[in-house]
Amino acid sequence: MEPYVDAEKAGAFLRVHPKTLMRLAREARVPAYSFSEGTRRHWRFLISELDTWMKSKVNSTGHPVRSVSDGRRK
Repeated sequence: MEPYVDAEKAGAFLRVHPKTLMRLAREARVPAYSFSEGTRRHWRFLISELDTWMKSKVNSTGHPVRSVSDGRRK
């Protein structure tokens, strides 16, 4: 069974700041699990799910990559 990791370890895996990752989790933009302690939430992540999510974003059309030859550099 794969262990859950905190935002610091998951952020290091994705190379994003832990606070950015927590914001993405709150917005349901990354696979995450919320564990509550009263009014405070603790986000936990599975590295395998983050890996699959990131690989799906590599070929996404949401943010197309511009070519260097698109006229911006001369």
